[in-house]
Amino acid sequence: MTARPAGRMESVCTAAAEKGGRGEKWPGEAAVKNHSMCMAELLIYGRDSCINAEAGKYMGGQYICIPDIGAGCPLSRLSDIFWNRERLSAHMNGADAATVAHALHALSGYAGRDWL
Repeated sequence: MTARPAGRMESVCTAAAEKGGRGEKWPGEAAVKNHSMCMAELLIYGRDSCINAEAGKYMGGQYICIPDIGAGCPLSRLSDIFWNRERLSAHMNGADAATVAHALHALSGYAGRDWL
């Protein structure tokens, strides 16, 4: 199978408010730098962050690896923002976890639903 060309996806990232405050929104972007049948290398931008990541499949499901911070974890479906944000927030601050979760959601529509 041929790899798809590099692509860019934009998203609006959101974070819930803390104790009655207003929620936050900010723009996010994900760039697919390389893609094969079982993995995608990504650059994820949002709120003054640039995160290098690899998302892929293994026999237990899907995963994300973020080498710059020495973190990785299993994912739900790429389109599941809530669950993925909760898993990622154990490894990074809440804003970056939300940015990555929204980027994964955008990625799910890049070449069809949850193509990884």
